[in-house]
Amino acid sequence: MSAGRYGHLLVDAPKGPPTDAEIAAIEEAVGAPLPEELREWLAAFNGGTLDYTFELETEAGPFPLCFYSLYSTRRPSPARPAAGLILHELAMERRLKELRPGLLPIAGDGGTSILYVDLAPARRGAVVAYVEGLPAWDGTTEGCFVGVAPDLPAYAAGLYLNTVEEPRRGG
Repeated sequence: MSAGRYGHLLVDAPKGPPTDAEIAAIEEAVGAPLPEELREWLAAFNGGTLDYTFELETEAGPFPLCFYSLYSTRRPSPARPAAGLILHELAMERRLKELRPGLLPIAGDGGTSILYVDLAPARRGAVVAYVEGLPAWDGTTEGCFVGVAPDLPAYAAGLYLNTVEEPRRGG
């Protein structure tokens, strides 16, 4: 499935566009309205798998990021656990990382690295990532937050199909 400004990307198994009630619940949780590009992103990719890579420019050269597990506004069935739901992931990130206000998790890499859209007024729409264990390019082996793109359309424009077969963490 592909749509609108993200039509060049293909996603596996999206759950369908979010309902107005699901959008309202997210907006209430983050305390801000969702930008139109994020609404379009969710309409096209809600809970699917996006097997693309983004190269983050660093001082040590490009660093590949692959946030293939897109978070969803709904469970595929009531019996499934809450992991992967945007509201669940937001609550977990706030608890585990003392997430600053405005960051909304939208995807994960299968481990502890997470992709966010920043909804804080000064950074509205910016794409940010928490990348775990950055090797050597930032001088630390610990995870940290990094700016990825000025907005979702710029992030999407930088994605390219992941053609490397790698074992995925967590299954």
